[in-house]
Amino acid sequence: MNESADSVIIMAAGDGSRLNSSTPKVFHKIGGLSLLGHVVNSAKKINPREIIAVVKPSYKNLEQELGDDVKIARQETPLGTGDAVKCGLNIAAADDLGWVYILYGDIPLVSPETLRKLSAVEKCPKTGVVVLAMEAENSSELGKLEFGNGAGTIKSIREEKGVSSEFDGTAQLCNAGLLVKKNLLRQFVNEMQSSAVTGEFYVTDVVRMAHEAGHVCRYHQGSAEELAGANTRAELALLEKYFQNKMREKCLSNGVTLIAPETVFFSHDTIVEKDVLIHPYVVFLENVRLKSGAEIGPFCVLEGSEVRGAKIGPFARLRAGSKIGDGVKIGNFVEVKNSAIAENAKINHLSYVGDSEVGKNSNVGAGTITCNYDGVSKHRTVIGENVFVGSNAALVAPVRVCDGATIGAGSVITEDVENGALAVARGTQRNIKNWTRTSRNSKGKR
Repeated sequence: MNESADSVIIMAAGDGSRLNSSTPKVFHKIGGLSLLGHVVNSAKKINPREIIAVVKPSYKNLEQELGDDVKIARQETPLGTGDAVKCGLNIAAADDLGWVYILYGDIPLVSPETLRKLSAVEKCPKTGVVVLAMEAENSSELGKLEFGNGAGTIKSIREEKGVSSEFDGTAQLCNAGLLVKKNLLRQFVNEMQSSAVTGEFYVTDVVRMAHEAGHVCRYHQGSAEELAGANTRAELALLEKYFQNKMREKCLSNGVTLIAPETVFFSHDTIVEKDVLIHPYVVFLENVRLKSGAEIGPFCVLEGSEVRGAKIGPFARLRAGSKIGDGVKIGNFVEVKNSAIAENAKINHLSYVGDSEVGKNSNVGAGTITCNYDGVSKHRTVIGENVFVGSNAALVAPVRVCDGATIGAGSVITEDVENGALAVARGTQRNIKNWTRTSRNSKGKR
């Protein structure tokens, strides 16, 4: 990343007990990506010098989830957000340069644009803290802002569970993140006192400390939907709804046709180019790219696939590793997995094509399957150009069907078929004359 002098600390060590799940809260997913992964992705797009995730000691495989360029700080004892930030600073760059973004791992949809706006809030030389604020309907456990005397300023953040008395003069705005000068943050996290009620250290106390030390504390109000948290299953569902609506809006504004937008569901990394047509009830899982000219029919599921100017569906499934060329037709109840389908090939009905290559202008008949798994290993099937595969054929991999070959309907192909050949591999039909069915009421019927 192109480094600035700023750092990002993401607090991700919360319990998430209200989710009633064995999965840690920040690893629940929105659009196929963990809550924490969403925050990390947004943080990367503002090009900080470092990103630090503060997590529980029990969290495993974080490099796989977050990438090698995210530093991991482990909060050994849950002593609150102030202690979590202190853990992050312990592994941060040792200097006091720049600012520190303090973000929450359970506010997943904070956007890079919002973070840039936070940094761009009008500052005077004495500004020490900028708070990302939002309105929240259910704010009983959120830190609330107390306005300062100057326009756009605050003097403290009230943590409801950290005090025992009523709090007058609170704005109807809640804390969703902070931006603090690094030198001040280092000073204040070492000086802050724990709450007499909970025994925890609250990072939001830096606002009061900065204000009392003569620094200006400002705020920027963001979207309540974008900055919503995920503490319950219902809140997760609302975040998913918001995320999907944003993805649909993005597609429509980029020239994609969604016939029934509310029925199409995207992954966080779905890429759809302009002039793509998507019919109702389509699900995109991770790592799908649709090039201009593609058409996805109703009730399709795509994952790990690239589709060029092809027509997919209805009722088709593309699995990981599938590359579909221009002019291809993948029809109803066809499943393609880890296969390359070249230009103008047709697989129209009721087929499974796995670990295969299908050449240009070839036709795979209804009910055909590639038998790619022998119970131990996967093997590849190669179908050349201008090949015709008759209905209900089984191609037992590894096998090659060369250019221009024809496979008779109902054949089980276990050996390579040379160029231009006709391969027929099925039992010989016998017709027995004057055959009489046994009556259902026959005494011999059992």
